[in-house]
Formats: sequence, structure tokens, C-alpha cells
Amino acid sequence: MARRKEFDPEVALDAAMRLFWRNGYEGTSTSDLVDELGIARASLYGTFGSKRGLYLAALDRFLSGAAGPSPADILASRTSALDAVRDLLETSAAAPKPDTPQGCFAVNATVEHGDSDPEIARRLEGNRSRLETALYGALLRAHAEGELAPGVDPRSAATMLASLNSGLKVLSCAGADQRDRITTSVDAVMAMLTPPAAATG
Repeated sequence: MARRKEFDPEVALDAAMRLFWRNGYEGTSTSDLVDELGIARASLYGTFGSKRGLYLAALDRFLSGAAGPSPADILASRTSALDAVRDLLETSAAAPKPDTPQGCFAVNATVEHGDSDPEIARRLEGNRSRLETALYGALLRAHAEGELAPGVDPRSAATMLASLNSGLKVLSCAGADQRDRITTSVDAVMAMLTPPAAATG
């Protein structure tokens, strides 16, 4: 009879996600993982195969929304599509909660790996595409409801907003001194998207 696992793989995966999120792949040793997860090295390898296998599983967990509401959820949460876009940007730029690592695991992984690892790059590109698609849908809704400024192309604006969203996540790591810069950036892009009458009304 096979021995029963003496730990909860889901709990261990959540702990690994936060450790990799905080320290990165290269900055996290197998010993760090064993200590943080509180499991034997053999159990780690027996369940996840390798440090890389655990990293990929942790990244997948993050990308599936384990750390909080997904962008699509946020963008669908408000009656006004542009209010929802602002909510997304402000959520991305918010200071982390005490038990949450700084920044964004996906953005951190992009900075660490770039396009050097095709398997990681494919996951991150898929995440960027999902964000752009969700933003595009929100902007189409804004256009249909008369919320979007004339001349704004929803597809191009979605790409711009997705890029700004990543930049805000990085800037938020620089501390409270960046709040004015973040607020100015969000206000400026929302002013570009809002029809003049609505912006001054």
C-alpha cells in the first residue's frame, strides 16, 4: 500500500507560490522551499518532480486567480465599464497587504525570465492576452454605452491599458512616495478615454 502524503499539496503549493513571488526562481533554493513548506525534500520531489516543476505549478496557481480576483472579474464588477477599468488600474497599483509579497508574480516572472524560457514565456504571454481581451471587452461595452471618447480604438487602447497595468504594478513596489505619480497616471489615461462632456460634467 502506498504511503499517504503527510502534507496538503494545495497548502504547500500556495506557500511555494508566495515564496517564488517574493524571491523569484533563482532567489529561491530547494532548501528555502523545504523550510517554507515544512516538508521533506523527498516529498517535494515526489509530488512536484523538481524545483522547476513546483515553480511552474506555483505560477499556474497564481495565473488561475489564487491571489485574488482576476482582471476579468474586476472588469465585470461595475455597471460602468470605465469605472471598472479605473478599479482595475487602482487595484494593480495598490500597496500590498501585509501577508502578500510586493508587486505581481507574473510581472516579476516576466522581468526575471524574459523570453529565455519558452514554457514560462508561453504562460505569461497567455496571461497578457487574457488581460488585453478582458480590457477590449470592457472598452467595447464602454463604446456601446456612450462612455468612450470619440476616436478611441478599443483594441489599441486595450493594449495600452494592459501595458500601463504592468507598469503600475512595478511602480507600486517603489513605495508610498510613488502614490502621486500613480494617481496622475491613472487620472491621465482615464481622461483620454472619457468623452469631454462626461469628463467635465
